[in-house]
Amino acid sequence: MRELRLTRSAAGPVAAGHPWVFRDGVLGSAEVGELVRLVYEGRTVATGLFDDGAIAVRVLGEVEDLDRALHDRLRRADALRFRVVGGATNCWRVVNGAGDSLPGVVLDRYDEVAILRLYSAAWQPHLERLVDAMRRLGWVSSIGRRLGVTRVDGGEGLDVLHGEIPDELVVEEHGVKLLVRPRSGQKTGLFLDQRENRRRFAELAPGRRVLNLFGYNGGFSVHAALAGAARVHTVDLAGPALKDAAATFALNGLDPAAHAFEKADVFKWEPPHPFDLVICDPPSLTHGKSSDRAAGRAYRDLNRRVGAWVTRDGLLATASCTARLDFPGWEAAVREGLRSVGRFAVLSRHEAPPDHPVAIEHPEGRYLKALLLRRLS
Repeated sequence: MRELRLTRSAAGPVAAGHPWVFRDGVLGSAEVGELVRLVYEGRTVATGLFDDGAIAVRVLGEVEDLDRALHDRLRRADALRFRVVGGATNCWRVVNGAGDSLPGVVLDRYDEVAILRLYSAAWQPHLERLVDAMRRLGWVSSIGRRLGVTRVDGGEGLDVLHGEIPDELVVEEHGVKLLVRPRSGQKTGLFLDQRENRRRFAELAPGRRVLNLFGYNGGFSVHAALAGAARVHTVDLAGPALKDAAATFALNGLDPAAHAFEKADVFKWEPPHPFDLVICDPPSLTHGKSSDRAAGRAYRDLNRRVGAWVTRDGLLATASCTARLDFPGWEAAVREGLRSVGRFAVLSRHEAPPDHPVAIEHPEGRYLKALLLRRLS
């Protein structure tokens, strides 16, 4: 195994468990995907896969046999999910990168369909190894890889790696049927990281007029409607996603005509009236070159806009999926935006569910943030 020397500044974080070594933290080079030994002052600190971007090495800890490590870590990650995911659910994240000691690898389950995303070119040479390890999981009948994540993906869409991947399928989440498009849907088909928030916020919906902004295919909406919301208004810019949302209502025995599905840009749209529960789960409002200050302004302005649409004593459930801002920084932006709207109180704070574990030395992995607030005046 080739040895690469760590700089003094990189050795400490790697020894503590950080999954990345940046380009200026390592001396030497290797082939992309090559398993390398990271040393400092003659002592082995960890092993990892050499990468080709700003992150030079994806740290794997102590690995001598990559095949054995992949099989072991996938098996252990899979076993954990059966313990931490709630009942009447057959869709969840099986591998969440560094949180499962596989930095750069994401694997989602949709019943018997496994969808893989690779966020690192370092894994490309090991794709067959990954597929072999996934096939050994007892529930897998087919495996697909969503493209468009890294520069080596070679395009958009999905590669079928094993079995057959349907254009659409129906899964269950806490007993609610959800329509999934693993070939073309956002991320791998659903935003699985909001699963517990969909259930949690739906418990507050009975009798309320609910507004779901950036509603995508209606996950929050159908949960709220099934919980007894008086009426749910779903807004999204994507027409096909709204059609899937209406279809999901029908799958669950709900009449879509009793609710509203509106194609519109939330940043330009105006509501017909205030709502008792407003759910705002936008896509990331930041880009790679955005500053923290610009990111904060984006979330401040959005929450100022949508906070005004909440009735007195109504609820606002607002979220962010950007890692650019940590939770305190994002909450400060939300607070600043709501300050000019009225008085609000925080009822609860939420992050990703337990099937999205984050390595304790990798705070960059804590991307999902959500606040539940009550409007006081």
